[in-house]
Amino acid sequence: MTPDSTLYQIEQQRIRFRRLSLHQQAPGPSTPQRGNWGLALSGGGIRSATFCLGVLQAMARAPAPATASTAPLQPAPETATEHSLLSRIDYLSTVSGGGYIGSFFSSLFLPGRLREPDPQDPVGQAARDAYQALRFEPPGRISTGVDYAQQPVGQGPGAWLRENGRYLTPTGSGDMLYALAMTWRNWLSLHAMIGMPILLMLSLLTLFQVLSQASLLLWPLMAALLFALPCAVAYWLVIPQGDLDQPPNLGNPALRFMLAIVTGLWIGGALAYDVAQWQVVGTLALGAALVGSNALLITHRLVRRLADHRDPAKDSTCNNCVRNYRVQITRALGRAMAAVAILAFLALLVTGAEALYRYLLDYQALATPLLLALLMWLVRRLVLLKDEKPLPDWMRKLPLDVLALVAGCLLMSLLCLCWALLVQWVAHDAGAISYSAAAAWRLLALSLVTALLVCVSGRFIGFLNTSSLQAFYSARLTRAYLGASNGRRFNGPPQQRRTYLSVAEPMSSDDLSLQQYYATPSAGPVHLINVTMNLTVDPAEQLVQRDRKGKPLCIAPNWAPSTEGSVASDGPAERYTLDGKPYRRDLSQGPASEIMSPLSLGQWIGVSGAAFSTGLGRANSLGMSLILGLANIRLGIWWPSHFLDPGQQHWKPRDLKPWTYFGTQAYLFYELTSRFHGHRRDYQYLSDGGHFENTATYELLREGRGVELIVTCDSGCDPDYQFDDLANLVRLARIDQALEIREDPGVLAHPQLKALFGSLEEFRQPPSADSHKCALLLNVYAHSPDTQADIAATPHCRILVLKPRLIAGLTPDVVNYARANPGFPNQSTVDQFFDEAQFESYRQLGLHIGQQLFGRSGQSNEMAEALWRYLDDPQP
Repeated sequence: MTPDSTLYQIEQQRIRFRRLSLHQQAPGPSTPQRGNWGLALSGGGIRSATFCLGVLQAMARAPAPATASTAPLQPAPETATEHSLLSRIDYLSTVSGGGYIGSFFSSLFLPGRLREPDPQDPVGQAARDAYQALRFEPPGRISTGVDYAQQPVGQGPGAWLRENGRYLTPTGSGDMLYALAMTWRNWLSLHAMIGMPILLMLSLLTLFQVLSQASLLLWPLMAALLFALPCAVAYWLVIPQGDLDQPPNLGNPALRFMLAIVTGLWIGGALAYDVAQWQVVGTLALGAALVGSNALLITHRLVRRLADHRDPAKDSTCNNCVRNYRVQITRALGRAMAAVAILAFLALLVTGAEALYRYLLDYQALATPLLLALLMWLVRRLVLLKDEKPLPDWMRKLPLDVLALVAGCLLMSLLCLCWALLVQWVAHDAGAISYSAAAAWRLLALSLVTALLVCVSGRFIGFLNTSSLQAFYSARLTRAYLGASNGRRFNGPPQQRRTYLSVAEPMSSDDLSLQQYYATPSAGPVHLINVTMNLTVDPAEQLVQRDRKGKPLCIAPNWAPSTEGSVASDGPAERYTLDGKPYRRDLSQGPASEIMSPLSLGQWIGVSGAAFSTGLGRANSLGMSLILGLANIRLGIWWPSHFLDPGQQHWKPRDLKPWTYFGTQAYLFYELTSRFHGHRRDYQYLSDGGHFENTATYELLREGRGVELIVTCDSGCDPDYQFDDLANLVRLARIDQALEIREDPGVLAHPQLKALFGSLEEFRQPPSADSHKCALLLNVYAHSPDTQADIAATPHCRILVLKPRLIAGLTPDVVNYARANPGFPNQSTVDQFFDEAQFESYRQLGLHIGQQLFGRSGQSNEMAEALWRYLDDPQP
């Protein structure tokens, strides 16, 4: 593991290289450097991506501040100098929808990506083209008749982004049919995979019922008598002789008394059972004797196990004591109750399927479509309830998680019932029910076939990801956003343009490997990609994480270009930090499967935007995982982290046997039941970075990155301006990084800036017709535990928050769109199909807000100058 002191060294080297390439810093190690600036693009789907595009365009057109701490340190030829505000950004941190546009922006800096590289200055030319592309106005529309190689460099990328507002179905009905076919294929494949183990279990149970001709309802009754009730009695059979830390004693009065009672019950029950009038009493006495005997046996075995098998990691006194005995026997009771419940469910399922089969002999073909229609309707309703739109007051009082759990359990029961009906149909050859030898042979054949299918399919671990919607989602994002920076789409001859501009799928050159993205020397900002590693079972003690249910996984570059442009590194191009700690990976061991392939940039951006999935971070719940999983609404992925612990040289498999042999079904079971084990398993479930922190600011606050100003586009759906994402950031920064984020009071009293900056309370009020308030200014202070002060006097850094809001001065088309669509600019994130008016309204809103704050190119802007003077003051 890399020491903390050098954790961010490569990032600082890359920042120094980009500043040298942009002539913002003079060569030499002793050159004084300004603090780093960061840009955080938040989650919010295409709504956030489009608003952030407008902000990026405004920053690319705005002049850089002319204060002493931010001015260029050496003159340079005009053709090689970049003076825009956007060129001052050293870090780019993205989450979800912010990653859409962030990947487009950063990929523009790769030499040769947009246009043929300049042999003399490939890095500098790519940077100039990148900023010029964002300055181009208006973006226009895509046309195969335009030779974009002869047009301004920004015309093609801007038009491509506009044309791909409906990035999921860019060609309309043809794409809808493709998406429908893919969705149904994957849904059917998923249910076949999870249905095979269910079918095997149900066929074996039915086979047992046919052979024994006994009701399966006896199973849960026997489990209760032999295990559950004895565990409950065994708790009271060990009483302490002194205190609870004394070893349990098998000779205590409770055990002796119980032994006498059990002996009497056996003798009395046997005698009473032989008398006709007392058979019921005798049966009850014998049942009670059986429970008592098992209680004595369980008590004896547990006490002996505590004494003989002591954990060397624990103090022997704490391990072998009455207190620990009570904990262990209570856990055993919990497992027994779960076993009884499962057996009761299976018995009722088989019995109910048999009864239902009698009435569905002529109508069973209608059962599956009806159940499927019910499934889809329930999923749609519950997903809409979990959407970001505000709920009515009466609905907020409903326990939605409980309702989701009930609905999920009902859906799972209906699914199992369908498979149970299939078992009955096979067993009785689509005829009347009969417990014949032929039925037993058919059930045996069905069991053997399904057992073979379970064993074979369990080895295809790559099915976990290929059966989800992630591949389709990532491919469409790659085409829409990384395709916009791919010059091969625009700059070829007419025939090539007709082919590349009309294709609905991504070109191979659209996507980038992380090796290309991070190891190619460029003058772009350091891009941090944020995702969530879901964790509901703690890797150490299997404790349920009831609050966060996930950890932040950050992907950052691990290659640093030298001053000559060569790459100075011998490791992987990317670095992974989990909860702020860097980890090395060992992928030398693992199955020969697609799941082991490295993820590309487009795939990582897709994972970072996997908002709707079975893993939802802090919103994880069993009910939603069941519902979304059974409907195959799965955008997250299973990822082999194979992280090495400190001092570990080679990774070792961590899956528990026999799960190793049935990995596909095991991980689908984990996913459907919302059980994500972190490092206790070979694969981890990754989803939207916003499931942990949605503003993308969290990683920029780390002290080692030295960021003094963060411009945050907070574009999450927030119609009531409650700033839930910001509140979450404040909470996480305080708990995890000992940083306190507070509103800056001075900017609200500034004679000029108070017109644009508001307080949290002011944002909650409906804006007036002449209001321009669109930003917040926050100060970040470090806690000072060694001093009398609660926090440091000087801010650790500052956060300039831009919030989508209807303000005065918007263009008529944006005002018209807002009147026709009351949800603007906080329309639902579920809406990922932007038409031209919607796309342009969000882009223009971001552009207008950015220009209000940062000014316009070639124009003197007193507001922007006042802002930079205020931010340059170390004492707010």
